[in-house]
Amino acid sequence: MRFLTSELFRQAKSFAAVGVLNTIVGLAVIVFAHRVLGWGPTLSNAAGYGVGALMGYTLNRTLTFRSAAPVGRSMPRYAAVLGVGYASNLGVLHTLLWLQPSFVLAQALAMVAFSTIVFFGSRSFAFEKTG
Repeated sequence: MRFLTSELFRQAKSFAAVGVLNTIVGLAVIVFAHRVLGWGPTLSNAAGYGVGALMGYTLNRTLTFRSAAPVGRSMPRYAAVLGVGYASNLGVLHTLLWLQPSFVLAQALAMVAFSTIVFFGSRSFAFEKTG
């Protein structure tokens, strides 16, 4: 049981570090695409999130979860996990906004929901241990 606790803690720390790096790189891509390449906000945002998704997949697969799962299986699963996380993010955000808390609080709680779902979905579904 101690191994599971220490491994879970290691994975959570790695996942958080990947998330911070991912946020910085994704934002840099968005700003570069918008200000340097002259792309509109939607296309710039899509580029940043696309780069972020690929980077998150690669770093979480190799560093966080140390997965040997084939890319052809784990990448679509990771995409599905991100989709569920994003849908949950929107659900929490709009529910809380309907209940009238501040936008910042609602967004922060929605981000917690997204991160929690993506972490455990990645750990148990996209990059599950085989064998």
